[in-house]
Amino acid sequence: MRAVRRIGAALTRFWSGLISTPIRDGRLRDTGWPAGLRPVVVVGVVAFSLAVLLILLAPAIRAASPLSVSVGATVLSLPRLVLPTIFWLIILSIALVQSAALHLRARTAVVLTGMTVLVLLFLGSLDLGADGEGGLGVTPGKVVSIVAALALVVLTVVRHRRGFAWWEFPAVLALVATAAIVALGRSAEQSAAFGLDFGPPTASLVMSSIGQLAVPAALAAGVAVAEFAITAATAAVGALQKAPTPAAESTDAPAAAAPPTSLPPAVRAVPVLLLVAFLLVAAWRVAELLLALLLGVGANVDPGDLPLSAAIVGVIALLWWVLARARGDSAARISTVMSHLDSVAFPVAVALTVTLAPVVALLLLVQVLNAWGLDPAATGGALVLADALRSSLALAVVRLGVGLGLIVLAVLLARRGRRGAPELLAAIGVLAILSAAPSVLESRLPWSSPALAVVVALTTIVLAVALAARRRLTARRLALLLTALLLSAAAAWRDVLADPLSAVIGASGLALVLFGFVWGFLTDADITHGDSRAYPRPTRVLLFLANAVFGVTVLAYGALARSVDAGIDLDAFAQFGDQLLGTAVILAAVMAVWAATMSADSRAPRSTVAP
Repeated sequence: MRAVRRIGAALTRFWSGLISTPIRDGRLRDTGWPAGLRPVVVVGVVAFSLAVLLILLAPAIRAASPLSVSVGATVLSLPRLVLPTIFWLIILSIALVQSAALHLRARTAVVLTGMTVLVLLFLGSLDLGADGEGGLGVTPGKVVSIVAALALVVLTVVRHRRGFAWWEFPAVLALVATAAIVALGRSAEQSAAFGLDFGPPTASLVMSSIGQLAVPAALAAGVAVAEFAITAATAAVGALQKAPTPAAESTDAPAAAAPPTSLPPAVRAVPVLLLVAFLLVAAWRVAELLLALLLGVGANVDPGDLPLSAAIVGVIALLWWVLARARGDSAARISTVMSHLDSVAFPVAVALTVTLAPVVALLLLVQVLNAWGLDPAATGGALVLADALRSSLALAVVRLGVGLGLIVLAVLLARRGRRGAPELLAAIGVLAILSAAPSVLESRLPWSSPALAVVVALTTIVLAVALAARRRLTARRLALLLTALLLSAAAAWRDVLADPLSAVIGASGLALVLFGFVWGFLTDADITHGDSRAYPRPTRVLLFLANAVFGVTVLAYGALARSVDAGIDLDAFAQFGDQLLGTAVILAAVMAVWAATMSADSRAPRSTVAP
């Protein structure tokens, strides 16, 4: 029975480190919220849950509901009954963003309000008039959209930098909803006269026009699987150690020394458990590599990827040493690195996709001007500029610039004494530069996450052997090295965490994005806990909700349409986010573990881990 209780206690600690603690620390927290914000949050949470439910039930909804099929350049089949729900979720997202813009600094408010105005005018342009020609003809949809846009501009000017008021969100929602309902209603009426269903093509047009704004969220969502894998690895080792996590506890200040004989038997057994676990995981990783390279069984590692992958690990390790020298002390711990992930991932995702917002604005402006009768030839320059901004060369230049900028920023922050964020930025910067190379060189660079995992695993095993040979392999170091081995497995196999969701929704690509959105919604709300004059707490909450609701809505539309041509393929961007940001985060965690293993406070032999 004692063994059963110990196993139960270990599983409880593992669950707490993996699920309970991250959600408790990172969830939306009703602290210092002004009156009227709580109902808005309830609406946002319900909307997010509804969109997630649509994704999970998409196969059943398509099977049970009549599909509305449209013909043309793209054939779409959508459950007609849920299209109003999709439109309402989009309207709600726009209202949340604009409500947040009322209290932001001027330049940010101008950008967000300008995008909202363009979206409203675009919706109004869907009302082409009874003859379907539109042009300079004044239609109710256009008039209402203009009035709503002007009202939002006036409201933003009047309420700028004032305190949050309960009536702001209902007022913004009413203006946005009125403009959208009139425009969509008029468009449906005009289409019905010709026996056409406006729903699928209109939804596709809206999603393809503004759906790109969800790309930064999809990129950031791609890192969630890696974050979850790191949490699982540290929680598993922490359960063996009788500590919350090896990252937060065993890598911090050393525990007071105590004679081994004064400790209870359960604690004296910890080094044995760690050693057995380390040997098992090490044997598994070595056998996996040998089977892949020699027999081709489960081969997911290309031997040609190993040299450059080893070089990547070496460059990141060198940057960590440079950052520690610039700061004048040791490298950051894994707990410190992971604490900065939420504040780093989304801004980096925005920087990597900085050209998408101008592209969306240009496309919306062109459609609005054409709907008002401007000669399409006059807007050709804007379309050329939009194509240039989203070309592979432009994306490569952005990635290269972001990568170099992140490395420079990491050094500057380290010289100011910052810890954790510089190491994370440096790792992301290296991989961002590598991601730009294929577009410039027009060929794939020979590296991969599985190859990086092999390099990490072999390095960890060699380090363990070297420490054991020098009789320096303490229980604490065993725990750290075991964590590094588990992280190497996470680097190679982290995508399998989304497989259970794939079986439910019937689409493996959507599962990765959905996992990222849900996990981020539950654990990445740390930014909403703060407050400042330039970025007040209500604005943080509203932007967090808007980003979550809009991203999962675009994903729900893709799940219901079962076609990436219906809107925008968020899966491709989530995969890129996982490859770049997720791999960088795992490598940063590995570097922190290796640094803690070799740190000065690890040199004193210790035969047990403090209880």
